[in-house]
Amino acid sequence: MFGALVAWTLATGPSAHAAPATAACLLPRTQVHHSEGVDTAPGGFAEARGDVRALMVFLSFPDAAPSLTPQEVAADHYPATSDFYDQASYGQFRLHLHTVDHWVPMPHSATAYAISRDWRAANRSAYLRDALTAADPVVDFAGYDVVYLVADPDAPGVDSDATKVVNLASPVTLDGNPLARLVTVFERHPPDRNVLAHETGHVFDLPDLYYRPPAGSTADWDTHVGDWDLMGSQFGLAPEPFAWHKWKLGWLRPEQVGCITGTGTTYHDLSPDETRGGTKLLVVRTGADTALAVEARSATGNDKTACREGVLLYQVRSDRESGDGPVDVVDGHPGHSACAATSVYPPLADAPLGVGESYALPDGTTRVTVTGHEPDGDWAVKVTESAPGGDGAGRPG
Repeated sequence: MFGALVAWTLATGPSAHAAPATAACLLPRTQVHHSEGVDTAPGGFAEARGDVRALMVFLSFPDAAPSLTPQEVAADHYPATSDFYDQASYGQFRLHLHTVDHWVPMPHSATAYAISRDWRAANRSAYLRDALTAADPVVDFAGYDVVYLVADPDAPGVDSDATKVVNLASPVTLDGNPLARLVTVFERHPPDRNVLAHETGHVFDLPDLYYRPPAGSTADWDTHVGDWDLMGSQFGLAPEPFAWHKWKLGWLRPEQVGCITGTGTTYHDLSPDETRGGTKLLVVRTGADTALAVEARSATGNDKTACREGVLLYQVRSDRESGDGPVDVVDGHPGHSACAATSVYPPLADAPLGVGESYALPDGTTRVTVTGHEPDGDWAVKVTESAPGGDGAGRPG
């Protein structure tokens, strides 16, 4: 029984362990939170494949009668979230939502929990304890892989900036179901675009790709990846997950990932990340915990609002934790911007390379050149690997 629990602690990150790479392009999973390593499966995280069952529990507060029904709040997020992942996974991840059909009353007002983005652990623990204690007698938690605790959007003290996944140091078992991660939802009505898809990504071990400036800074949050991948900005024009993340989640078959090793020139056809089939990702290992990733992007599906199409390059680091820059998109057109009125970070909105354009790593070891755009949508790419000290200045050519 949850109410009988005394100890309540929050984890700072998953209990992943570093492992040696098993192939040339498999970055090792390190102990940092949501490591981008792909050499081993993440321990303790739900698997984002097959039929995944999600439960949505709605929480009300004694000082505010909800003006919306649970069904109306659920419609803010579904089927949009499940549709997003069905498209992104090529039909391999099917998120099925069950909603509790009534509001579960909390014992205290939302303001009593001091809900905020930088929530004090004691207040957050009290909120979770009260929420699950209130829900346990009237909600069956058995068999669910994902649990969303959704607060009344209109209640005073509900702060949309506090929506996030909470990791528990030890799972809480309810109705025989051990729960280690809970999504606390504090969204307005209507909510931010793709917000629940972003938070659901954390449940499956995807990191935050945005940069959080220090207090008082005017620096931009989206300098690392801009519009690319919803784990950067949920408002991005091109929220489709990077092919690297699809590889990490098991949505790509081994033959859809090309590992570039040795010196010389190789030629490849890249099928857009948003479409089924074909080669999705090229990887060049650049260090013990780093790699250069190459993929094609098109303005279709989840990316129908993308600013530019082309071949996108980005640097991946498995030794940097969530929110500390594990991915950096290569700016294929430095000094230029695009889609200023709609992009979350216009300098990277036109990052993809077009036909005839290339990029070389600063050390001159790798040059990627786009040689064509085929009628079927594939992009033709030439990758030249040289010994250290070759030409190339880390800029388009």
